[in-house]
Amino acid sequence: MDPVGRVVKIFITGQDPRSLRTVELDNWTGVAITGQPEFFKKALEAEVLARSCVYLLIRSSADDDLPEIYVGESDDFSQRYTSGKFPIEFDTFLIFTSKDDNLTRAHVKWLERELWMILKRNSGKALVANSNTPTGSNLPRADIATMRTYYLGNLIYVLEALGYDFFSVEERTSASPQASRRNDEVVAGTASPPLNLYTHLPKRPQDKAFLRYADGAYTLLAGSRINAKTTDSLPANVRKLRDQLIADGDLIDNGDHLDLRRDIPFSKPSPASALVKGRSSTGYLDWLREGDGLQLGAVLGLAAPVAASDE
Repeated sequence: MDPVGRVVKIFITGQDPRSLRTVELDNWTGVAITGQPEFFKKALEAEVLARSCVYLLIRSSADDDLPEIYVGESDDFSQRYTSGKFPIEFDTFLIFTSKDDNLTRAHVKWLERELWMILKRNSGKALVANSNTPTGSNLPRADIATMRTYYLGNLIYVLEALGYDFFSVEERTSASPQASRRNDEVVAGTASPPLNLYTHLPKRPQDKAFLRYADGAYTLLAGSRINAKTTDSLPANVRKLRDQLIADGDLIDNGDHLDLRRDIPFSKPSPASALVKGRSSTGYLDWLREGDGLQLGAVLGLAAPVAASDE
């Protein structure tokens, strides 16, 4: 089999490796500029940001909580936040634009809505901070096809390469034209057997939730039972996810527990078990392998088995 891979170029604009970074991908006219908040003003000096851009502001989280993301767009990002008044506090920004003039305001408005919709679907991976739904734009069908397979796919590829796991396995494996053409080979060559896990509600061993771990992704499965009660230790963004699932009809009240009606993807096991148990949780201890009850952390070789809490 021929090697499958791509080249991601990262240029660091200072001595500190955490400084402002410019990220490019082979055979792509797009470019990303990313960094921590203290480098934001320097980013605005980049000539390329005088074009139309789509951007993410990311606030990280504790291990058992969800990160928060704001998705936005601008036709001239160099003028977008000159006052420094941001919609959320953040510890990382990522701005995507093009090195040529082919990315228009209509294109970035379409991208903004697509990213927003993907993140909303993947609600177990991040909390979307936007208070309003992006309007999007009515692009011609040909433009949509190009943007979906060429620009959106490569944008997702760059995000994943930088370690931002906001997308599902399906979105990741079809994230670029190259990957799409070789999708079957890539998946066949890299897929690992799924790991089926379970946990039970506090002091209710008969009521269980089920988690599947495959190819680095966690999925809380439909049919799982969720604790009807919560404690003050439940992480804030997981609590918001729970409230949203109830409002959307994806969590149904069944008396002494809630029933999950759809699969929910997660980047980490702890937010999933926190949602199930209604409290703070260490997923590597609370999720157990079906068949032998071995803790997830021990299965993955991350820790020796210890007694899991049932409080």
